[in-house]
Amino acid sequence: MSKDMFKQRKKIDLHMHTTASDGASTPAELVEKCIELGLETIAVTDHDNLTSVEEMQQLGQEEGLNVVAGIEISTYRGDAEYHILGYFVDPENDALLGLTEAILDSRVERTHKMIEKLTEMGYPLEFKDVKKYATGVSLGRPHVARAMIDKGYIEEIGDAFTQEFIAGGGKAYVEKKNILPAEAIEVILKAEGIPVIAHPYIINHGQALDKEEIARLKSVGLRGVEVYQTKHNEKTTKKYKKIAEELDLLVTGGSDYHGENSPGILPGDCGMTEAEFAELESYAHSML
Repeated sequence: MSKDMFKQRKKIDLHMHTTASDGASTPAELVEKCIELGLETIAVTDHDNLTSVEEMQQLGQEEGLNVVAGIEISTYRGDAEYHILGYFVDPENDALLGLTEAILDSRVERTHKMIEKLTEMGYPLEFKDVKKYATGVSLGRPHVARAMIDKGYIEEIGDAFTQEFIAGGGKAYVEKKNILPAEAIEVILKAEGIPVIAHPYIINHGQALDKEEIARLKSVGLRGVEVYQTKHNEKTTKKYKKIAEELDLLVTGGSDYHGENSPGILPGDCGMTEAEFAELESYAHSML
């Protein structure tokens, strides 16, 4: 890595994943990587759970890395998947833990139903076959696919994501329990956190969010927009920065680092300025 690249690296990166969701790095590996790359402040934002927060904060304290407690909740408006980030949340808040538990329970139930369907179709699987592939608490279709490979039913993960098996609407597909964006926003606020819309340009199964839609989210409690993102190019970044300013919303940013599961992305590839972070932090304190 050249010195120039190191200079450009952001010291504040508020979007990262560990093995508690779909990241490849353990909390210890992630802290070590961030220290090595010269970061000063990060947020751990695992999908739909808070299980790595305490360990990350403890390790960060020992190593001189500031770790913000965060989460990324998958929500749905129709088919469109909105990811809502929560910053400075209380990881022991009952409402937030209740929501993460409900999401986890629904994933376990969904997995059992897909196993049942596949077994009836002549592809017997047991829950333990699937669970062994879920390193964190999240459980999903990729884990079912890996169990199917293990049994010799298919050759690669993509073979499972067909109409024959577990693609949307497929023979063994089971719908997810869908949390609405407004529900996640409300729960993050109850946990004294700051709700922020993640990568608004990249919405799975939906259109990039426009100013009108972000204003609608603000009306139900949204407080910020993730403007800086490895998924956003320069033009997109400018567009969302302008929207955030016009709607008087906080600005955040992060790399969306997943370790080996996000090839080519490193901590600090995207992030925010000290002034932007100071504004976010002071807003968090004003909510207490």
